[in-house]
Amino acid sequence: MTSTDDLIHSLASTAGTRRRGASLQVVFAVTGVASLAFALLLLFSIIGIRHDFADMAVRMPFAFKVFYAGALVVGASVVALYAATPSASATALYAVLPATIFLACGVMFDPTGFPIMGMTSTAAAICVGRILFLSLPAMILTFVFMWKAAPTQPLFAGAVLGMLSGSIGALAYTLACRNDGTAFVAIWYAVACAIMAAVGAIVGHRVLRW
Repeated sequence: MTSTDDLIHSLASTAGTRRRGASLQVVFAVTGVASLAFALLLLFSIIGIRHDFADMAVRMPFAFKVFYAGALVVGASVVALYAATPSASATALYAVLPATIFLACGVMFDPTGFPIMGMTSTAAAICVGRILFLSLPAMILTFVFMWKAAPTQPLFAGAVLGMLSGSIGALAYTLACRNDGTAFVAIWYAVACAIMAAVGAIVGHRVLRW
């Protein structure tokens, strides 16, 4: 007699067939672009970019922020795309390893000398809060994508979507972030992504269950 888990995986495999391969990747790519576009729209309309953006954009700390957030987006996207299939497992998290290594190097070898807590007493809280805010459109859009796919591990899929949403919000926030300390960026951007991952896991466990 077929067990419940086997039946769920079988149904998921059948449901996911139509969205596998190139079509799944195209839909996911469109979802990612739309998520970043909405995050940037919120940034420009509500938060605004930093006043010295033109000067700082050509300096190394800014490049670190963009590369770090971009690496998180790419890595989390790979894992999320894998999480949308019935064969998903936590081993796919290897895709975020480059961003993790880059994060560790940023913390250990921060060349800027800026404080880890930022230039003001509220810098860390503001940074995390704004990234969470900018992550909301991505959270909604990516969950719609995942709900129509075939995830068989809802908690894992939700956590990955949360991490991806946080990294998209972080990438958008690089245009506004006034704290250029490498360690500050590495730590507090990661904290925001971790919070979104926790929220995503909770939501995913509820709304992505078969």
